[in-house]
Amino acid sequence: MRLETGFIVAMLIMSSFSCSRKQHSIYSRSLLMLEDSLDVIPEKSVRQILEIDTSSLRGADKAFYYFLLVKAQLTSDAPELLLDKSDVALSHFTKQKDSARLCQLHFFLGKIYSGRYAFLRANASYSQAERFAEKDSGMMFAIKVEEAYIYRFKMMHDMEEKCLEHALDIASEMKDSTLMAEALHELAELRISEKNYTEAGQRLCKALSILPQKEFSARAEYNKDLSRVCLAMNRPDSALFYIDIALQNDHSDEFELTCNVLKGNICLKMHRLKDAERLFLKNIEKLPLKEKQDVYYKIAQLKKEEKDFQAASEYAERSIRCRDSLEANNKAGYISNLNAFQEHERQQRRIANMNTKISEQEISYYRLAILLSLMLCLGISIVLRIKQAKKKVEVSLKEKEQDMVRLQNNQWETEVKYLQEKHNREAIQIESLNQNVEYYKRLNALTVPILMKSQNSQGAMHLKKEEWDIIIQNTDACFNDFTFRLKEAYPQLTLEEVRFACLLKMEFSLSLLSEIYHIAKGSISRKKMRLKEKMQIENMTLDDFIKQF
Repeated sequence: MRLETGFIVAMLIMSSFSCSRKQHSIYSRSLLMLEDSLDVIPEKSVRQILEIDTSSLRGADKAFYYFLLVKAQLTSDAPELLLDKSDVALSHFTKQKDSARLCQLHFFLGKIYSGRYAFLRANASYSQAERFAEKDSGMMFAIKVEEAYIYRFKMMHDMEEKCLEHALDIASEMKDSTLMAEALHELAELRISEKNYTEAGQRLCKALSILPQKEFSARAEYNKDLSRVCLAMNRPDSALFYIDIALQNDHSDEFELTCNVLKGNICLKMHRLKDAERLFLKNIEKLPLKEKQDVYYKIAQLKKEEKDFQAASEYAERSIRCRDSLEANNKAGYISNLNAFQEHERQQRRIANMNTKISEQEISYYRLAILLSLMLCLGISIVLRIKQAKKKVEVSLKEKEQDMVRLQNNQWETEVKYLQEKHNREAIQIESLNQNVEYYKRLNALTVPILMKSQNSQGAMHLKKEEWDIIIQNTDACFNDFTFRLKEAYPQLTLEEVRFACLLKMEFSLSLLSEIYHIAKGSISRKKMRLKEKMQIENMTLDDFIKQF
């Protein structure tokens, strides 16, 4: 009993060991705090992340550190080469089955790649993020909006609209008015790119109507876009009204800079040239190259209208210099993207290899657990069998003599039964032979009259199709569907060859066959030889083969 109890306890321990899963690594509290502070005070948090000594971090914390670096790049210009370590974090989260952080990491990578115009890599990352998002509606909304940005850049408006409509449905299910307004705003941007300004204005008005009042920056952005729509519809007064409302809701320098450019365009539309020039030149050096190029070009046009050709020429030259710088930057960006595509493929291969290794390790672990469990079960079964064997030894010794007597009796009875069965088999074989002879007699009795009836006055036979059909039917009836089996085994045989095989099955003589086919006996032999070659029969004659078939 003690031995059995010991084996059972060991088996239970191994079963629990094999079913247990590795606990998730516990990350450093300071790193978790940095993760939370990245959303609140990003600049300070990024500095703290970059100052961390990675040599002191253990495996799990190092993977989490690389995760924070990727997230930091969304809010700061973190060193790009650190992004190459993201596969370490991906491998760790995959091993830990941390779907939430896998989703976030793929989403962050998608945004970074999208910002660098590496859209193939961005799409791949967003697809992975969507796979791990599960029931996180907020993350699904963000993924669909980011995918829409990519399709907007590629001018794939149908796909962009599909993504935004999906995002709007998600926001409606969540009953989140802020997200609904954001989706409507993105749909309005799509309509603006399609020059459908009427519907774009309707979307923006609806977005403003449902957006909470406390969302000042969002309201400012929507009013600014509504001003753009009114300007495109040649309604400069309404455009000026909405841009002033936008400036009241957001007083940041960057927003004011973009609004001044838009306000300058409105003044141009209203022929207020001095106001337009003043607004264009206000903080122009802070504008991006593309917008700076457009502003210099418009100022050049203003100076040209004012007949100040020298100033117009200067501003035109500045516009050209901005354009050249922009083209140089784009060229460098294209080269960087080509290198990024190659690096992305290498990273994908590394990730696939790591996933394969992890899967192989898990399979090896479970195989070992199963093997140990089987060994325990085998040990227990051996112990039980030994005990049973001990009990059976005494009984078997007592029954041994009786078994020997019964064995002799059984042997004698078996010999008698064998002789009886042998006699019965011989009788059955004789009866079967008699039946076969009877079948042949019956078949010949049915077929020969038909053949004799077909003789003409010179003694030659001419069988019609109906007579051949009777011969085939009789052959099938007597020989277990002979023609069907023959056609199935040799589909290459023609109808004439099947008929010839039926006559051979009935063991007609050469003279009778020569009369049926009106040819000499030697020709009948050659006909048999050709049929044998066609059926690829070896080591026996055609007659013997047909007789056994």
